[in-house]
Amino acid sequence: MVMADLNQYIKKSHLRMVEKFKEDLEMFRQQTGDKVAELYEDAYTSFKLGDIKVENGILSYQYDDGRDFDRIVRQDPDTKEYYEDESLDSLPEIIKFWRKCLRRAKRYWSMDPDRLDKIQDGEIEDQDDEEE
Repeated sequence: MVMADLNQYIKKSHLRMVEKFKEDLEMFRQQTGDKVAELYEDAYTSFKLGDIKVENGILSYQYDDGRDFDRIVRQDPDTKEYYEDESLDSLPEIIKFWRKCLRRAKRYWSMDPDRLDKIQDGEIEDQDDEEE
């Protein structure tokens, strides 16, 4: 079996999700002028994401200036058949998380820097209150 054939075990709708996100990410990268897009998990932490592709049943991506990957296609040890892994770390969940981060990054990108500082300070204070 040719390794590239492993992509046939991934749902077409999931592959389309990756391609659509890749297009949206590329547009945002062009707006910001960065090679990778800075995505915010919250107002005071962020990570950079770029170069997303699905190859040989694996989703690979650049993440915080390094490479990382998530295996999407697995092989059943008993039947030796290949299947798309749909665990909690599955492809749709990963893309949904990144899409949420991209929406937040777009919001922050369009904000006045002083307003963003106030949001950051407010979230940090809220977190400190919760820890107490």
